Amino acid sequence: MAQFRVETVYDETSNRYFIELYQKDGDLPIVVGKPIYFSHEHAMADAVEMLKKAMPSQPITAWREQ
Repeated sequence: MAQFRVETVYDETSNRYFIELYQKDGDLPIVVGKPIYFSHEHAMADAVEMLKKAMPSQPITAWREQ
């Protein structure tokens, strides 16, 4: 099973967030989104939904490192 990491990044120019998708232990993002989200939470929720739609047979969970 593939494992990915999603990070949210705040863009000071637009005052919005975007997402970056990494392979689990990757250093460089494999996908970088546009700054369209007003909050970290909205960006993360949308990323989880996109992954669920892209891989419906895979369990998709979100967790935050403490």
